[in-house]
Amino acid sequence: MSIAKKIKFGVLTLFGFFVCWILSVFLIEDYKEAKFHNIEIPTNLKFEKPIEFLTYRQIDSLKNTEINEAKILLIGSGYSGYSFYMWHQPTEKGEIYIKVFELTQNIQLSELDLRKRTTNKISELSNGYKLYKGKTVIGEGTFENYYPTRFELWFKSKNSRIENKLAEKKYLIDGWDR
Repeated sequence: MSIAKKIKFGVLTLFGFFVCWILSVFLIEDYKEAKFHNIEIPTNLKFEKPIEFLTYRQIDSLKNTEINEAKILLIGSGYSGYSFYMWHQPTEKGEIYIKVFELTQNIQLSELDLRKRTTNKISELSNGYKLYKGKTVIGEGTFENYYPTRFELWFKSKNSRIENKLAEKKYLIDGWDR
C-alpha cells in the first residue's frame, strides 16, 4: 500500500470515528431526555410553575420581605434559566445551597451545576433572616415540557460538615434544550 493510500485510509478512518462519536453523543442525550417526557403529574400534590421574571422593583422588594422561616423562591424558565432566592437565618458559619429532585422518580437534577451555582458562604451571623441568591439552568428536560420537582434548601456547617435540610418547595419546571 502506498503512502498516499495509507494517509487516505487513516483520514477516512478518523472521519468515521468522529461521525460515530457525534452520533453516539446525540443518541445518549436523547436517551437521557426521554425519561423527562410525558411524566404524569401527581394530582394529589399541589404544584406551581415559577414566575418567569421579576421587575427590578420586585427584586428589590424581596430584600425587605418579612420572613420567619427558611424559604425558597424560584423565578425563571427552562429557556432563560432559573434564579433562586433563599432566605436563611445564619446562626452558624457554613454554606447554603439548593438540591433539586424530579419528584416521581426521585432523580437528583443538575447536581454539580446546582451546588456550584447556588452555594452561598455564610461568614456573618444574624438574628434575622437574610436573602441569598443563585442562578443556573436545569439541564434535564426540554422547553415547555413540564415535570414535577422538589427544590430543597440545604445548610452545611463549616465546623461539623453536617448537612441539614432547611426547606423544600414543589414546582413544575421545564428543562433547558441544548
